[in-house]
Amino acid sequence: MKRTLPGFLASAAFALSLCSVLPARSDDAAKTHGPIAWTESLAGAMKTAARDRKVVMVDFWAEWCGPCKMMLATTYKDKAVVAKSKQFVPVLINVDKQAAIAQKYGIQAIPTVIFLDSKGNILSRSMGAVPASTFLRMMDDAKKKLKS
Repeated sequence: MKRTLPGFLASAAFALSLCSVLPARSDDAAKTHGPIAWTESLAGAMKTAARDRKVVMVDFWAEWCGPCKMMLATTYKDKAVVAKSKQFVPVLINVDKQAAIAQKYGIQAIPTVIFLDSKGNILSRSMGAVPASTFLRMMDDAKKKLKS
């Protein structure tokens, strides 16, 4: 069977498109989502937050989300954000894999970050990519709301 260059390129493009829609392994996302110590279990995070009296910081994201990737490359690598994240229980929720959780919290666009108490009540929410300076203020505000 003789292959033409356009036919080969079409086959290669199709194969690459399949790679981009295949989900990453669940345990890989937390490792590749910046130096923050993420978990992907909201239930586990709630238990940890109750035990340690911390705020749960939930990042709703997806592999295909450009602004999510921008947060990864900037905000979530910022040294001050990484240091302050240790005062929280950080959770990643991939909206394509955990749609029920995204629906529960009314996520309509990503990235959306919500800060929760250990019972799942929303302390604050932010939609869209934000710079580290804004994110640090959001973290401080969420901690204040937990104490009030």
